[in-house]
Amino acid sequence: MRVFLFLIGTLVTVSTFSSIRAATPCLAPSAAALLPAPSLDQKIWIATRIYDTVKHYFAHWEALPSDYEFDTQYRAFIDQAITAKTRIIFDLSVMKLFGSLANGHTNFFDKELVCRDTLPFRAQNMQGGWVITRSHHPNLIPGDIITAIDGEPFSKWVEQRLPYVRGSNLVASENHLFTFGLVWPARFTLLLGNGKQVIIDRDALNTGSSSGLPMPPSNTQTNVSKDGIVRIAIPSFGKPEYENAAVDAVKAHTDAPALLFDLRGNGGGSTPINLIYTVLEKPMHDMLSATPLHIGTVEAWSQSGDGMLPNAMVRDGGELIQPNHPVFHGRVFVLTDRHCVSACEDFVAAMRISHRATILGETTEGSTGQPYSVGFPELKMTFRVSTRREYYPDGSPFEGIGVRPDVDIPLTREMLVDKEDAVLERALTIIRRSNH
Repeated sequence: MRVFLFLIGTLVTVSTFSSIRAATPCLAPSAAALLPAPSLDQKIWIATRIYDTVKHYFAHWEALPSDYEFDTQYRAFIDQAITAKTRIIFDLSVMKLFGSLANGHTNFFDKELVCRDTLPFRAQNMQGGWVITRSHHPNLIPGDIITAIDGEPFSKWVEQRLPYVRGSNLVASENHLFTFGLVWPARFTLLLGNGKQVIIDRDALNTGSSSGLPMPPSNTQTNVSKDGIVRIAIPSFGKPEYENAAVDAVKAHTDAPALLFDLRGNGGGSTPINLIYTVLEKPMHDMLSATPLHIGTVEAWSQSGDGMLPNAMVRDGGELIQPNHPVFHGRVFVLTDRHCVSACEDFVAAMRISHRATILGETTEGSTGQPYSVGFPELKMTFRVSTRREYYPDGSPFEGIGVRPDVDIPLTREMLVDKEDAVLERALTIIRRSNH
């Protein structure tokens, strides 16, 4: 029996690769840059699998520009990949090819080269500048503005590297820039807006404490404010225990005046169906989805100019989903940010479609898609291609759009300088005022 078509995917997202990095012996970035490229036969095998997989399974052709031609991008990739002498140059050629597809669930990973936190800081483009949002480097403070890297304007440097890390929209692409370390030098100098220069050496271990935007908790955490608002912070849905703990928290606070699901930084995992059912009170329509369909005669007709679509898709979804014994009937709020992706968005979308919760914060990333994965264990490389494109029940697109909040709580530089979780405090204030 199929339940929640848009909730059936077990999706691996950027955040879940932190566990892979932690479990893999690490090469220093400077040493990794010297590794030789795969052999010619390995390059050919990888390239062949990429072409076949993208052509058969990629579900997002309609999102690309009308003049986009994958074969043209692929030929350029072949020219770069075959001549690559080092592993990192080969990897970058693959990343650029996948980046041309502009999809958050279609990308390439090399576990040999990316096995730990990529940078000692995160930054975000806001208020006309790139602002440090989180740091565990002693000389970088949240709120600092980056103006240049190695003497080049930082905005120009970013623009040149986004093609390697493109997601389903610009915000997602900018997010990915700080999680794919291959596009960063092993050592570089940042110039800050206050004139200070900071040298970043990625070979050095960064053991300082983190400051700035709060990291997602290591486990699901529940806190109750003095006026009874229950905040359930869920780091991801990558482990069953995270969802189970959230379900238990809902059941333990059925008389609370309000629940706040804090999903900031939640990178997805498996769709939290049981958590949705704890609060779903009214029937809701399922999301719509489409996946590639390959029939030989249809593709032949397309080539002959018979007016058939060159990329046939089979569409389904839209069923009416019934509640399943909800345990909480009070007010529900969801706090999101731009890093809520995949299965995290499944939960937020369900709350939006069912009108069950008020959504606060930022628009979610806008990426899901049940990826088809291909691995090369002998090389510790893998890639994935999104096989499903989703739409809201009214037919409007989800991919690249995400779930917009009912109440925007934009992050500002002033919030970071204050060193408090001002976004959470703003959300709690909104919840309290909504009760009057």
